[in-house]
Amino acid sequence: MTRDTLKTLIAGGLTALMLSAGAAAQDNMSQADAEAVSEGRPDRFSLVAVDDEILRVDRQNGTVSICQERNDAWRCNPVPLAEEAYLAEISELAGEVDRLSARLEQLESGDGGPDRQLPPGSALDRSERDKDDTTSLLSEEDEELEKVLTFTESAMRRFFGMVRDLQKDLDGEGN
Repeated sequence: MTRDTLKTLIAGGLTALMLSAGAAAQDNMSQADAEAVSEGRPDRFSLVAVDDEILRVDRQNGTVSICQERNDAWRCNPVPLAEEAYLAEISELAGEVDRLSARLEQLESGDGGPDRQLPPGSALDRSERDKDDTTSLLSEEDEELEKVLTFTESAMRRFFGMVRDLQKDLDGEGN
């Protein structure tokens, strides 16, 4: 036997197996359900009954659908292909990596440009006056507390200054 003959026999055997599996699965469901799910083309679809649903495999393009009976009609929804979802996500992530790499290169080269506008409220966007003007952010009670603490600090500095001066005077008299 040649290889081509062997391939033909194997392909024929697999086809017969698929057809018989489809026929056996169709035996588990009513003829009306099989006709409704296969859209009147039983040679195109291979059907497998699973609980109250039917798994439908399109023999022409290889798509797989799950068919459910709703409101006395069969509705078939394609099963999402995991490979396509993975490839789409990989493509999306590769695009994001490219975008972030370009942005990183731009920032590292300092090519942000002097005209580049900063977002409102960013630390570099605030003026020096705004940085020093912390009391405007405080409530009235906090302002009052700040005044008391400032006065107390000033009084303590004066007091310790007077003690230092007195100590100098006493050290000077002792000589």
